[in-house]
Amino acid sequence: MEKKSAFGPSAISGVYLGVALIVFSLITFLLDFEYDSPIKYISYAILAIGLYWAIVSYRDKHLGGFISYKGAFTAGFYTALIASLITGIFTFIYVEYIDTALIGQVLEQAELDMLERSPDMSDEQLDQALSFTEIFASPIVLSIAGFISNLVVSIILSLIISIFAKRENKEVFEQK
Repeated sequence: MEKKSAFGPSAISGVYLGVALIVFSLITFLLDFEYDSPIKYISYAILAIGLYWAIVSYRDKHLGGFISYKGAFTAGFYTALIASLITGIFTFIYVEYIDTALIGQVLEQAELDMLERSPDMSDEQLDQALSFTEIFASPIVLSIAGFISNLVVSIILSLIISIFAKRENKEVFEQK
């Protein structure tokens, strides 16, 4: 049996998963859910379901129903990479061009949180802490951080999902 690359089929699945995550993000923004709302955990479920679908779809459509743990993880990784890249680009576009007030809101909330945790903080300390926070609240840093965190979570999910999605071809071992 010839070795087939997982990248092409997984990239297509990654595009679908990335779009699904963007649609979910837009819904949460439009319905004005708080950033730390428990509703954000639904995105993890979307991610897990999308990765499982991508791996199983690759296994069944391109590998005749059989896939090793490594092959399953590879398909999940490529799917996650493309989906994370798409959502990272979306985050940049959203923060930079669509909801330009978002960073201001994040900085305001950070200031309130700092004052709540340390009410004795001087104005100089607060300004210094906020200037540091402002560096990390830029659209490019938020996009890169989102890409990396999404990819890390996806890799962990792919490692777990691959356990359940693998299906070894026992006939190959019996013929030897």
